[in-house]
Amino acid sequence: MSFGLTEIIQFLNSPSFTLWQIVVLVYIGLLWLSLIIWVTRDAISRSNSLSFQIFAILLTIAIPLLGVILYLIIRPGRTHVERYYEELEKHLFEEKGEDGQTCKKCLTILDKTFIYCPNCLAKLKKTCNKCHQSFPDPWNSCPYCGSIQKEPVKKIKMKVSLKK
Repeated sequence: MSFGLTEIIQFLNSPSFTLWQIVVLVYIGLLWLSLIIWVTRDAISRSNSLSFQIFAILLTIAIPLLGVILYLIIRPGRTHVERYYEELEKHLFEEKGEDGQTCKKCLTILDKTFIYCPNCLAKLKKTCNKCHQSFPDPWNSCPYCGSIQKEPVKKIKMKVSLKK
């Protein structure tokens, strides 16, 4: 048993073990530095608050692994870019009521004069049989002249069986 213990002690005192210690410490240091850089960039992209950014960076420096976990818990859910695109999308859908319409099939924002969607070719409006004005497709009467629109009669094919 003493033979195994002396080999372990000799290995711990050897230059190869010292080299491995240096390699592991350098790796841990680079990992810690990369976590600090990632938290810094992420905090800047998610918050305008300088105090929050400094707190997140100091938390990561002071408590390397636990600090990153705590930062992931308290950080804002979306970045500035994600919030910008959400606001832009919300604004576009709210704006369509005044200047245009939205295709019900593909949600493309269209000009209010379009009868067909240029994206998916869905019919948006129909033309009055009497006054030739355009109005929304689901309506059954013309809002301009009041005439009731007659749909073309659909032919139904029936199978007739003469077997008794």
